[in-house]
Parts: sequence; C-alpha cells; structure tokens
Amino acid sequence: MQFEVRKFLFIINPKSGAQRRYDWEYMIEKHLKADLFLILESVSPAHSDELVRQYSEDTSVCVVAVGGDGTVSELAKMVYKFDLMLGIIPIGSGNGLARHLKISTNPAKALARLTTGKPKHIDLIKVNNRYCCNTCGIGFSGLISRYFGNKGKRGFTTYFKLALRLHKESKCFDVVLNDKLFKDVWSIEIANSSQLGNNAIVSPLASVSDGIMDVLIMSKPKSWQIPGLIYMVFSRNILKSSLSHFIRASELIVQLPVEQEHHIDGEHRGLISELEVKILPSVLKVIL
Repeated sequence: MQFEVRKFLFIINPKSGAQRRYDWEYMIEKHLKADLFLILESVSPAHSDELVRQYSEDTSVCVVAVGGDGTVSELAKMVYKFDLMLGIIPIGSGNGLARHLKISTNPAKALARLTTGKPKHIDLIKVNNRYCCNTCGIGFSGLISRYFGNKGKRGFTTYFKLALRLHKESKCFDVVLNDKLFKDVWSIEIANSSQLGNNAIVSPLASVSDGIMDVLIMSKPKSWQIPGLIYMVFSRNILKSSLSHFIRASELIVQLPVEQEHHIDGEHRGLISELEVKILPSVLKVIL
C-alpha cells in the first residue's frame, strides 16, 4: 500500500437503499486486500460520532463511509477532528462527492481502491457549526430536501418528480451575500464539488482542493424553461443559463430577511435566517 493503514473501520448507514443488496462481510473479505477490518452499523449521527471516537487514538485507522453524501458528511467531521483517513463506498441516492472524486459506485471496485489508492487532502466547508463535504443549498434545493428525506424510495426519479411538484409552490426571496443584495432569488447552491449527485452538475468549474467555494445563484424558471435548464445541468452548461449567476468566495455571510429551508450534503437542516460559511482548505484526508 502507498500509506500506513492497519485497520479499516466500515460504518454502514442502514437507511441507504443499496446497502441491503450486499453481504458486506463477504464483499469486504473478497475485495479488500487487508487483514484487519471491522463492520459496524450506525443508528444515528450521534452513534456514528461515538463509533469513530472509540478508535480515534489509533491513527492507522481508515474510517470508511458506506452510504451517501449524508453519511460521508457525518463521518467526515469526526475524521477531520481526529486527523484520521476517510474512505468512501458510495451506495446513496446521489453520491455527488464520490462521483466528483471519480470513486466507483460499484462496491467491489470502490473496496479495491481502498488498498490501491493514495491519500489526498481535500477541502471542507464549515456552515455555522456544521461541516459540509459536497454542497449546501438554500431555498428551492433546501425545500426539496425537506420532503425528499421522508420518501421511502429515493433516487433520481423520485427527486425529479418531487422537484416538478414543488416548482409551482416554491417562492423567490431576497438575500444578502457578503453585503451584496440579490433580489428574487429562487435557489442557492454553495459547492465544494461540482455536483449534487447523479451527475447533476451545478458547478462545472469546482475543485475540492482549491480553497474556494463556488456559489450558484438561480432565478426561478418558467415552466417552459425547465426542460432546457435540466439539459444544461446534465451537460455541464448551467453557467450559460440566463437564470444563473455565479460567484466564488473563501468566506460567505448569508443574510435572509425571510427564513428559508436549507440542506447540507442533501440532509434537510431546517429554516435559517443567517449562515456563516467558510472554506477549510485541505483539511480532510481521503483515499482516492
């Protein structure tokens, strides 16, 4: 191996839809060329924290997130806190960060990469007192996350149908970003990586190792504009849309006269009126 990892700690999110398809002990023994590993299920974010904390004094441990962006996000903050290594087996509904990092969504290939890959330092985003690996959304994308998390069946089709239904009832809002007023905003995406998931690209220029956040500010599309907007998202051309405005920042103060829904890495985090957002450059070690 290219670095010293003596033990892999696999933490599985039992709510991730794909996890039930696999016998993880069999999969890991077959594809992971390592002698020591533990497989644990997390029942809550607090439980995930405790599982990592138990092994935090052993710097040879690699914590492996088996789940989607939300699972990665929850574990990343503890990996960062204790200066451990993070591995990712992406089995979530979108897997935005893993796709950006070109980690295979095939579990066998992702497992093999844990022992052949190299460690890379990537950025984290701090959002008030939480941490974000991938994207933080305000407005429409936050509204979607409120309902998406309660859906029994997740995935792209569910997300797309929900977005179409919520489009009509979604409202625009004014927002102040670093003392600059933006009026009639529909949705904001603060991005570390390039995509929300499923190759929906909201920030085609994004890098997870440049010390900069990419911020996409969207006006609300008319119904007839939606197909074209979807095409632009999936063809990496969203910045060419007349509905988009793009800024970059290492720190961002978000002030909202009217509270808005928001998400962090796809997980609904409720209504907010102000966010203090800043990049933490190259603080998270990930096996790639």
